[in-house]
Amino acid sequence: MEIRKFKCQRILALKPEGLVLPSIHASMVKAFRGIGLSVLDIPVPPEGGEIGRLLRESKNQLDAGFILDLGVEKNFIHNFKEFQLTSKIPWIIWFVDDPEGYGFPDSCEPEWTHVFCWDREIAQRLSLDENWKGRPILYLPLAADPEIFSPENPSPGLIYERGVFVGSTGHENAFLEEAAASVPEIKEAEDEIWKIYCRDFTQPLNDLLWDYLSVAEGKSKDRIHPDPLAKIWIRAFAFRLGRRKRVEAVSRLLDGGIVLGDGGWRQFLPNLYQGRIGYGDEVRAVYNRSSFVLDVRQPQARTGLTQRVFDAGCCGVPVLTEWTPELEILFDPERELFSYRTIEEGIRKRGALLRSIPEALRRAEKIRRRILRQHTYIQRAQGILEALREAEI
Repeated sequence: MEIRKFKCQRILALKPEGLVLPSIHASMVKAFRGIGLSVLDIPVPPEGGEIGRLLRESKNQLDAGFILDLGVEKNFIHNFKEFQLTSKIPWIIWFVDDPEGYGFPDSCEPEWTHVFCWDREIAQRLSLDENWKGRPILYLPLAADPEIFSPENPSPGLIYERGVFVGSTGHENAFLEEAAASVPEIKEAEDEIWKIYCRDFTQPLNDLLWDYLSVAEGKSKDRIHPDPLAKIWIRAFAFRLGRRKRVEAVSRLLDGGIVLGDGGWRQFLPNLYQGRIGYGDEVRAVYNRSSFVLDVRQPQARTGLTQRVFDAGCCGVPVLTEWTPELEILFDPERELFSYRTIEEGIRKRGALLRSIPEALRRAEKIRRRILRQHTYIQRAQGILEALREAEI
């Protein structure tokens, strides 16, 4: 059989729904076009005739497809493998969330799939999963769009002198929300695991949960790991503990700061919550008026960085973020931002940041320059195409 190298000039890009995903999608479409590709950009289709129309348009006209998180929409995820087999074009899937929450790997046809993942550890783990018969899953971290996130000139001056956190208490993935709601609350279990986890956030939360469940069930992890109910329990408790970490970190690290995001914050931090905010221009305006931006990583992440690090960093605003090994890979944590492994360490770092704003701004300028050199969506689009050209199809 003749082996040919992948060549890509025309891409079908399917726009997902949600708060942040459409903006990332739009930045990637712009990046693909910026490096000379032709892009057919349309929303993720509903089930039915629209999919048939897309299949007809795909044949002999498009070189590849691109989608974030399989588009989130349940019916489309359910039919995606059939979609791939019919269209017979390579599909670029960039997961900026845990792929298992989207039915991966069962939802994808290995022969026609190129998978990228924002989380390095998840990418490595899934590449070794015996259930995945496709190409290795490649690590592709998030990025920033400098046309959206940048310093404002002249500087608008500080309004949020005690810092800001922009984020949610919920999740765009309905599967995750349903899993969390389906498992009865066990306050004692949550408290016990939290006491261990809060001592050091660098501990893998999923591993702590599997260890706890193994002891509680009196079975080895190898025996309980295949159990689908056990996986639901792990997913639900990871979500709950991740939200608890977010609430406790935000409440203690933003002493006098503000929180913007979904209405769920009214339940947890009514004194700090200042309302909803639109992603993009509104977030940029808030970041540019803040002494620093607080970052707390998502519960579904193993090591992956959040969008806040890239967006706030691209604005040249100091970032106080939860430490992860990926900070060492992508940035210089000691010179470009501030990081913490526990809430207590975060309180100390926050104090040092606010006591020396000039030093904090020097770090912010360094991370901004780094992002412009290495971490924009143009560079992510180029990285995707380079990886595909090296792949044999």
